[in-house]
Amino acid sequence: MEAGLVRVLDTLPGMVFSINPGGVIDFVNRALADYVGIQFQSDRDWSWPIAIERPDGATFHSKLRSMLQQSQPFQMEIPLSLPDGVGRSLLLRCNPMDDGAAERRWYGIATESTVDSRPRDKNDFQRIVDSIPVPVAVTTPSGDVEALNNPALEYFGRTLEELKDWKATEVVHPEDLQATIEDQLNAHLAGTFYNVESRHLRHDGMYRWHNVLGLPLRDVNGTILRWFHLLVDVDDRKRAELELAAREREARVVLESIPAGIGVIGIGGEVEAINGPLLRYYGRTLEELRDWGSTDVVHPDDMPRMIDAVDRAVALGQPYDLEVRLRRADGVHHWFQVTGSPLIDDEGKIVRWYALHVDIDDRKRAEEALAERERESRFIVDGIAGMIAIFSPDAKLVGGNQQIIDYFQRPIDELDNWATNGITHPDDLQLCIDSFMGSIATGEPYDYETRFLRHDGIWRWFQLRGLPLRNTDGEIIRWYGLLTDIDDRKRTEEQLRRSEAFLADAQRLSKTGGFSLRLETGEIVWSAETYRIFDVDPSSPVTIQTVLSRLDPESVLKVCNVIETARAGNGDFDYDIRLVMADQSVKHVRVLAHSKKNKDGEQELAGAVQDVTERREAEEALNKVRSELSYVTRITSLGLLTASIAHEVNQPLAGIVTNASTCLRVLDTEPPNLEVARDTARRMIRDANRAADVIVRLRALFSRKPPLIEPIDMNEVATEVIALAFGEIQRARVSVVSEFGAALPSVAGARVQLQQVIMNLLRNAIEATSAVEGRPGRIVIRTEARDAEVRLIIEDTGIGFGMDGTKRIFDAFYTTKPDGMGIGLSVSRSIIESHSGRLWAQSNALHGATVGFSVPIHPPGQAETFQTDGSVAPR
Repeated sequence: MEAGLVRVLDTLPGMVFSINPGGVIDFVNRALADYVGIQFQSDRDWSWPIAIERPDGATFHSKLRSMLQQSQPFQMEIPLSLPDGVGRSLLLRCNPMDDGAAERRWYGIATESTVDSRPRDKNDFQRIVDSIPVPVAVTTPSGDVEALNNPALEYFGRTLEELKDWKATEVVHPEDLQATIEDQLNAHLAGTFYNVESRHLRHDGMYRWHNVLGLPLRDVNGTILRWFHLLVDVDDRKRAELELAAREREARVVLESIPAGIGVIGIGGEVEAINGPLLRYYGRTLEELRDWGSTDVVHPDDMPRMIDAVDRAVALGQPYDLEVRLRRADGVHHWFQVTGSPLIDDEGKIVRWYALHVDIDDRKRAEEALAERERESRFIVDGIAGMIAIFSPDAKLVGGNQQIIDYFQRPIDELDNWATNGITHPDDLQLCIDSFMGSIATGEPYDYETRFLRHDGIWRWFQLRGLPLRNTDGEIIRWYGLLTDIDDRKRTEEQLRRSEAFLADAQRLSKTGGFSLRLETGEIVWSAETYRIFDVDPSSPVTIQTVLSRLDPESVLKVCNVIETARAGNGDFDYDIRLVMADQSVKHVRVLAHSKKNKDGEQELAGAVQDVTERREAEEALNKVRSELSYVTRITSLGLLTASIAHEVNQPLAGIVTNASTCLRVLDTEPPNLEVARDTARRMIRDANRAADVIVRLRALFSRKPPLIEPIDMNEVATEVIALAFGEIQRARVSVVSEFGAALPSVAGARVQLQQVIMNLLRNAIEATSAVEGRPGRIVIRTEARDAEVRLIIEDTGIGFGMDGTKRIFDAFYTTKPDGMGIGLSVSRSIIESHSGRLWAQSNALHGATVGFSVPIHPPGQAETFQTDGSVAPR
């Protein structure tokens, strides 16, 4: 039987009971239990053997079973023997109730009847009804109100006549009226007990809830005589229930509104309820989650901890708190903080458990990221190439990185006594104290250098830099100090100072200075020697104008061109300039520079300048001597080439004489043959020009004028030399073969000097070849273009150079000829090198030697210049 109905029946002053299908009275309310004198227990179902031990007990049970089998309402009287000795009996009125179960139950009321009672009248009936302390209405089987007891009249504050038409009044709450009418009608038609709750208007205008129990009164034949309607006031309970239901609804709304998961767990550990957010997170129903321990909602690695925590909490009655990973509906696990707390009633007993599930996945990931950043920060701090020291505002050392521990091999608290424990160099101690404590007092950063004693006894230099950390109020809460090992830097600086001193001495001795020019800003930096070379005060600023003011006009153009070229991009430069000093003296300076991007991404021209005035003067003197020596060599060659020269001159002169005689004879004829005379005159002019050309070439070869640098056809120059040496070639009885390259490019050179070199090489080949007996003498003169230069090679079948000849052949005054001076090849090499060329010699595999030289090709459009000193300087 429901607990609510039991409470209602226990409240009734009338005696109520129920009979189970087996014929046993299995329930009596409090009033009936008190009447018959048995112990009342409202908290359990109980069976009362209603038959008293009497001789007619068997008859009673037999009659009761017979009536129950008829399945019709009945009434019967039970004799009782009570402790007061008065003979009484109970009149039982029972109705069957079909609640849809397989077997029918019976409900009834019992009324007292003494053995010696007299027949009852209507007033007795009214007195019985009035004795019931709750409102009672008696109606006819048709539903008309027949009687009301005093509690009913007092409650409604109306008369019986006024209440007979209760359906048309407001005594029943309008919202409950229709349901009440229908429930009564259905009960009357079925002849069954009914139990409803409705609100009734009290005399003061207040509606109160009542539990209305409708019981039919039947005669011995089961015919319904009347209906008894008991109105048990349950307003307080109803309002409490409604309030409780409202609170439960509110609690449910609150639970559903909380942005966190809530699980309700019974005292045995079973899941009773789960709020919506948590169900939606899991994507499962409550039934699926009741046995959560056997599901995969908790991460496998966390499930044992979760089960253990819940079991221990339930067993010990203690809250639990743990972090686990829970599986979301999409299969992703999120970290949750699960906190379980017990709900305790007024008696201190645990009623249930509430488990709060808070998604901390973002926090967890943030903590992991923070921990990773802390690890990275610690790794970075420990990896810094320096020691980190952390001080409190009062200068106490409170922490440091691993570097500082490794360096000193001492604990932090011991390092705090740095001023007295010997780790600071005595010579630096006072500086450290003054600098550090001064910053502590003023709050200003510190920066100084000192020496610290390493754990192995070695003193090393450190740079100490410290900054304060302030809070939002500007108060210093900590000092951070960086101790950077600068010992190697110190040593390097010392070496650099020595190197700079050495460099300054070297620059002074070599008369070489350095410079740099930032092409975008025009900023110029000079070394001390550069100031000396330019004769500029080192204290004055240097600008482009300062540089240009010292240059001659030609050098100004050259420097400006270099600067513009350097602005365009990277490149190397090697050029000479002339400085005009204040006293109008001239300095020759060689400049070597390189243009590139500096570390700031700016184009910069850096290089060196060298005062080569003395060297240039020495070179000029040397070139003068060399020119004189070359002239002597040419004059010497003049005597040796006399026969060839005479032959070259005599041939055109003989032609002139012959042609003159012919011309005279032709003119003496009658008439004169003018056409033949003209032709003869032309030949005379030709021969005269040939003789003049020979004389010009001889004068050029043996003159002392500065050579002219011009584009030279190497084949043409070689042909002229062969022509000059033709007589000597014939006397030596050697054959000369020319293998000239076709379409040779021109070279930049002095024709006379190149002719002198070719003449020296050819004469040496003629002399070496003519001294050979037993094999024909042969000389091959070859020209070719290769790798931006033109080469001339003379190969002979002569006596060669001997064992050591190729090593010393170009040395001055070295000769293999008895009457030689040893200056011809030396002078030739100087001439070729002045042309930026190369002269070489080598022995042939079989006989003779090969000598050759190469000079650069003349660039198209290159200008010509004269060299007064006899050297070549193309530009």
